Amino acid sequence: MPVLVSHSPADEPWAQWIATSLRAAGHEVRLDPVDAAFADRLTEGRFSSTGPVLVLLSAEHRGTPADWALLAGASTLVGRLVALRLDICEAPRALRAIPCRSLHGLDEEDALELVLTVAGGIRREKLRTRGLPTTSGW
Repeated sequence: MPVLVSHSPADEPWAQWIATSLRAAGHEVRLDPVDAAFADRLTEGRFSSTGPVLVLLSAEHRGTPADWALLAGASTLVGRLVALRLDICEAPRALRAIPCRSLHGLDEEDALELVLTVAGGIRREKLRTRGLPTTSGW
């Protein structure tokens, strides 16, 4: 069951780090860069997996209140949707009822542990990463 990572184009380094880390742990990962139709795409069942859907949140994310409400109310995402905050941004009001975790300020080991936890753990014995991406304010 693949892990889907939805992210703004500005957060591509984070998405790549998460994807690389999860793949090293044995997960299949699909990246889904945010565009005007991202919420519709995530809720329409196009990604038929039952795996986790990680939405990376940052000040750069351009999701609208309607997008967040659509995601929060989607029956296809119940129990699968997790928001990961990358900076000090607050989770949108509509997403406050779903699990929301923060990677902001964590060192690489703690960030990796959190990502693996929300994705379902290690699927392979050998785990390899390439370091956290840099962000302003760190």
